[in-house]
Amino acid sequence: MQQLSDEGLDSAKIMRVVNHPVRMRIIQLLAVRPMSWKELSTELGVKTGALYHHLDTLEKIVTRDPERRYTLTKLGQEVYQELNVAKTPAQSMQAIERAMKRRTFAGSLREVFVPRALVVSLTSTKPRAAATLAVVSALVVGLLLFSGDELILFSFSPSSDVLVSVGTYVGSLVVVSAAAYVALAVAFKERGEALTLLASTSLAFVPLCVFGGLLHATYAGTPPGSGGFPLSVLSDTAAVTVIFAFFQAWGAGVIGAGMSAATGLRVEKTLVVSLVVLYASMLVVLVQGGRLA
Repeated sequence: MQQLSDEGLDSAKIMRVVNHPVRMRIIQLLAVRPMSWKELSTELGVKTGALYHHLDTLEKIVTRDPERRYTLTKLGQEVYQELNVAKTPAQSMQAIERAMKRRTFAGSLREVFVPRALVVSLTSTKPRAAATLAVVSALVVGLLLFSGDELILFSFSPSSDVLVSVGTYVGSLVVVSAAAYVALAVAFKERGEALTLLASTSLAFVPLCVFGGLLHATYAGTPPGSGGFPLSVLSDTAAVTVIFAFFQAWGAGVIGAGMSAATGLRVEKTLVVSLVVLYASMLVVLVQGGRLA
């Protein structure tokens, strides 16, 4: 299925995507007003499977509003406006290129901390999702062994046993993925793709494990009381807690992106579920007595 993602979002691809009579009609209809699935199906007269295909192909151009009606994204509105005034395919291509360049800094920053497009790319097929899970899991376990930590949800504490580090990672991976799956089913009546959830959850652990590795590398072999940056910052408990919370939030953002990729739901909705996981992990830190490394 040809889907738009931020990695491959260029004017040539958008031209290929929108250059279809049904998809052009969808854009024209939604440019007038948001429409429900039933309204679109009735207006277009296409089968359910075909309509799903066209809407999925128009990812990043078409989205759903809080009332679950289909509507154009900001990019979709710009593409519609530019195509509406273009006289030739060449002019259409140039118009889309202009629209693509209007990306904001906030939008680019969001793709770093809530990388839905990256997750979609890494899990677009089952073999790719399985490979992503294997590679990222190896990276996470390597970081845990390097820092000498064990992972408990989005928290970690010291561990001197390799099997404990591996076991707690696997347990956290299964628990968080299962919690996301159940939450999606309960809150949104959606069944997420299990392999996508597992792969994205493993990716969500990377920021926290990187933080643990940085702490270990910073303090390893350093006499107590040594100054200088970053030791002066990391010796401050409040500063470490803030940085820790930042990496936790980053991981929650990746989880939210993964749930969105696994179900097709808007990431704004799935982030709510990922925040619940984040709050649960904060509780774990309190139970552990606030030990971070």
